Amino acid sequence: MDQEFSGEIIEWRGPAPYYFVPVPSRESAALRAAASTAGYNSWGMLPIRARLGSTEWKTSLWSKDGGYWLPLKDAVRKPEGLDAGDAVDLRLTFDAPARRPTKARRVPVPRTTGSREPVTDEQLTIVPANQATAADLETIFGTGDPARCSCQRFRMLPKESWASEGPEELAARLRDQTACGNPEAEATSGLIAYLDEGDLFRGGREAPRGEPVGWCAVAPRADHPRLRRDHRVPWLGRDEDKADGTVWAVTCFVPRAGYRRRGIGAALARATVGFARDRGARAIEGYPDFVDGGSVGTLAMFTDAGYAEVSRPGNRRAVVRIDF
Repeated sequence: MDQEFSGEIIEWRGPAPYYFVPVPSRESAALRAAASTAGYNSWGMLPIRARLGSTEWKTSLWSKDGGYWLPLKDAVRKPEGLDAGDAVDLRLTFDAPARRPTKARRVPVPRTTGSREPVTDEQLTIVPANQATAADLETIFGTGDPARCSCQRFRMLPKESWASEGPEELAARLRDQTACGNPEAEATSGLIAYLDEGDLFRGGREAPRGEPVGWCAVAPRADHPRLRRDHRVPWLGRDEDKADGTVWAVTCFVPRAGYRRRGIGAALARATVGFARDRGARAIEGYPDFVDGGSVGTLAMFTDAGYAEVSRPGNRRAVVRIDF
């Protein structure tokens, strides 16, 4: 579908890019309806083709204030001599993915897990965890350390440990926290990324979103008892109310084995911003590791997503934050 409209360029000092054109409410509603029919989640970014004059490019609309904003890249804006306050005529084209046959017409092939080719935003679909299945979550966590922890490191109570609770109990807690398989759930605790690498079939059936390849834990900071009680990184040298439920925290990234170092964690970090803001957060924080990132992410992942460094409690950790 195509939508044409005129809009004014605005500058927003949030996550880069900093220049946007708000899509009018009528056009936003039409795009949202088409996205919903095509299976895209209403809160997230919507892949789009945009045209300004003779320039056409691929990007994703940002969901904001019940509508959409079109990011205007410098590579498009500067050659046209455009700046904040200028009016532009735009054409947006949303191409709904073609429906594939419901029956697999070929034998499923094993997924190639050795690639290190970076992925693009257009290849990824990122959804709240309650819109994914428990099986997809288990596929991402695999059988190693992530499965042993099930993202419960900061959520366990006094005297609890991985050994005392066991992997099955911790996995059950994660399923409860995410509400996997329940798209009507009022709350969920993270995001799941799917990678579309072409004709994907899983277990002899079509995989409409792609292959599950990454998890990111993001929830109110106050929901993490061990983060509040034992972990000094978020609090050292800061005057923070540990019980403030309006500050959210990004506590864990799990890229699926075989899909690491391809930019999936960075894409998930970008998605945390809208996810928390749209759920009422007044701020969101992360706690990256300078040495290797580990499960908490790297500083570059967060700064590229628009987070600003606010403190360095030690030689290898930082606190990064966005205030909405």
